[in-house]
Amino acid sequence: MMDEDGGPGEGLPEEILPEEPEDLKPGYYEEALQARYDAFAALRPELSEEDVYWMVGCDLDKPGYVDVMQSADTESLLVLVNKHFYLPQDYVPPDLISVGNTQMRAEAGEAVLEMISAAAAEGHNLWSQSGYRSYGVQSNLFSQYSARDGEAVAETYSARPGHSEHQTGLATDLNTITDAFGSTPEGIWAAENCWRFGLIVRYTSDNTDIVLYRPEPWHIRYIGIEAAKRMHEEGIISFEEYWVKYVSHPLG
Repeated sequence: MMDEDGGPGEGLPEEILPEEPEDLKPGYYEEALQARYDAFAALRPELSEEDVYWMVGCDLDKPGYVDVMQSADTESLLVLVNKHFYLPQDYVPPDLISVGNTQMRAEAGEAVLEMISAAAAEGHNLWSQSGYRSYGVQSNLFSQYSARDGEAVAETYSARPGHSEHQTGLATDLNTITDAFGSTPEGIWAAENCWRFGLIVRYTSDNTDIVLYRPEPWHIRYIGIEAAKRMHEEGIISFEEYWVKYVSHPLG
């Protein structure tokens, strides 16, 4: 509408232009890592931007055992220990309890015992056969495996000392250390139900390229009911991804 002088009429709203969409980044994005994001994305073009961010966030753009870092909070139930993050040589968990013939940290061990009891109620026989291991024990094991199979092969199934989850006291091996365990009624039950007790199967066929170990259906790790439930509901297949998104960047 025009006024008598031919100008725009008074009282009409000004034209509102659409706002430019913001380039939203997830909370675990770190601007300081942009060059590493770009380099990793070029090597792994099949990955989404979000996957690039969290994978670089836990150093998965580097080979295992390169530029390793000491885990920041060794006594946290959500401590990350893998081929990029390690525990000090003298670290011993503060609250070990007996779990069968093994030891675990109290909260983790109680969860495993509860899971074993629940499995038994449904006719499944589970037991904990290798929980806490000291740095020294892991060192001896890794040396034996390396002498037998060569270091490169040993590293596909055994951790270097300081890099084993067993030293945290939060992990244990169930029943028999064989690939066949995953296909047994006990192995299937554990994989389907362990999250209800705050546990996860740590190394699976779905996350081999993340954890850098071949699948171990017998190796379970305690992370707490809230974290395990979230991983289960969101389909998060590795603790590394959960750790970047919800532990090291809790607002992610």
